[in-house]
Amino acid sequence: MELLEQITYYSEYVRGFGSAAMLIISLSIIMQCHVPMIPFAIVAGVCGYLFGFQQGIILSWGSVVIGSFIAFNVFHFFKLDKFTDKILSRYKILPKLTDKFVMGFILVIHNIPAIPIAVPNMVAAISKISLSRFMTFTAAGLLVPCMLFTGFGAGVDAFLASPGIMTFVPILVIGVFLVLIKLIDVDKVLSRYGL
Repeated sequence: MELLEQITYYSEYVRGFGSAAMLIISLSIIMQCHVPMIPFAIVAGVCGYLFGFQQGIILSWGSVVIGSFIAFNVFHFFKLDKFTDKILSRYKILPKLTDKFVMGFILVIHNIPAIPIAVPNMVAAISKISLSRFMTFTAAGLLVPCMLFTGFGAGVDAFLASPGIMTFVPILVIGVFLVLIKLIDVDKVLSRYGL
């Protein structure tokens, strides 16, 4: 099934639930932050298709940020970081998951539609990154994909007329991030704001 057909199919299915549709979409986005299910691009597109661009972006972005927050805390509750440390030290594999690497990983991976939202959440959970830094970079990293996919669902014709924007905006975000990460001492800036 093509992306457009999937958005239409899932939209009609969710529309059948009536007023509970918002809750169902929000819960499915929150769940996929823990376990990959329906690709986020499709769910965000359904949000745009059913609720329009403005309401759809608030629903998709808000739900994915809340879901990532819950996932990060759930993974920490089950001590995923300590479990991973034990496994890796047994095989003498010691990855260098510095905060700078994890923050960059979160921003870049969230802008690649094929990779599930749960992947950067798990990587962050096995690192030593603080919750405030994780949430800051997750919210920033997910803003552009939410805008693109929700906008795609809200106005498919406009996006099909200029598909270059779907490629250009994520590349621009990644490029700006890579330039800034080289020019700015991220730890110093974040610690100044208490993150």
